[in-house]
Amino acid sequence: FTPGTFTNQITKQFREPRLLIVTDPLLDHQPVREASYVNVPVIAFCDSDSPLANVDVAIPANNKGKHSIGLLYWLLAREVLRLRGAVPRSEDWSVAVDLFFYRELKDIEDAPA
Repeated sequence: FTPGTFTNQITKQFREPRLLIVTDPLLDHQPVREASYVNVPVIAFCDSDSPLANVDVAIPANNKGKHSIGLLYWLLAREVLRLRGAVPRSEDWSVAVDLFFYRELKDIEDAPA
């Protein structure tokens, strides 16, 4: 993230997001701060040590482990699709949760076909 992305309209990287979702507000403090300057709502996955300054919606979660983060984004994506009506609540979502996990390129290449 380049400082000034949300606030400096002269740069080529200028963006006007409608919503900012961050995994850890402690590590992503710069985008959270800039979002507060331009009144962009911030949703954050917060652990017990996360600062809540400038965070509008704090979702309590373990934001340290890669599998935990993958599961959180899978749950968030599924719930958004359910709220939009794309996936009915009576059916299971066909997308596997492991598609949201980060995998090293070496592990992907070494996997059996």
